[in-house]
Amino acid sequence: MADRPLGLTIICILGFIGAIIGILGGIAIFGVGAIFGSLAGGIYGGLFGAISWIIGIVTLIIGVVSLYAFYGLWNMKKWAWTLTMILEVISIIFGLTSFNPAIIISVIIVIYLWMKKDIFK
Repeated sequence: MADRPLGLTIICILGFIGAIIGILGGIAIFGVGAIFGSLAGGIYGGLFGAISWIIGIVTLIIGVVSLYAFYGLWNMKKWAWTLTMILEVISIIFGLTSFNPAIIISVIIVIYLWMKKDIFK
């Protein structure tokens, strides 16, 4: 296998860490939603629990898909390049709608991966 560029190694390691945090965060949102939903009781408790469940499942899915994508990037797979580009563009769009300055990281990743797209097989 061809040598992995240092920039890609850094992106993958940080991506693994972020994906694991996302997975743990999704699980935590389930737990917090269940606890506070049951404590609140009634319609508001049920609503809070349902919203927490939806947010938790979305966060968990994004974390798992990101972990899979960064695993593929680590192995320099073409499908992982495509999947990561899709995830990062979605992240940029959501970042723009919420005025999140963290989109700078996603923009840097997109630019870097675009410049290195020829190494992915």
